[in-house]
Amino acid sequence: MDEELVSASEGRGHAVELRREAYTMALYVAICLLAALIALPDSPVTRGQVIGIIWGVTIGLAAAHWFAFRVSARLVGAGSIREHDIELGAAQLAGAAAVALLVSIPVLILPPSVELQFAEFELAAFIALVGYAVARRGGARQGRAIVYALAMLAVGVGIAALKNMLAGH
Repeated sequence: MDEELVSASEGRGHAVELRREAYTMALYVAICLLAALIALPDSPVTRGQVIGIIWGVTIGLAAAHWFAFRVSARLVGAGSIREHDIELGAAQLAGAAAVALLVSIPVLILPPSVELQFAEFELAAFIALVGYAVARRGGARQGRAIVYALAMLAVGVGIAALKNMLAGH
């Protein structure tokens, strides 16, 4: 019986770790995509260019992260990669892809006059909703959770703006 409890507890812990990795990567990609979309010139961009930016940034970030994650996993794993590490990396890639897919949908279905603004809004809303969920799961009441969500949104947008400013956009 004790072994079953330990195994169930480990399974829940692993599931939590996988979700954390997916959300971490999703937030990271959301902030970087927001920065990329905000940095676009005022001149019109085509739907194909916007989709190219969304998936180009996402794939580039995911590839860089996957490479760094695999190398660091080998470093701390005495040269080998454990199955656990592969699952964590897959969760990270899933989080990145989910955000790119989420933001691609309005670009594909909305008129070009609003697609970019809606995509930016959607990324900002995602960041804020994650902040709201964090606060509520932490026991905060609705009002406090909204304040926390707005603070997370401000920090996320601030990071995106800082990234653009430092890159000269």
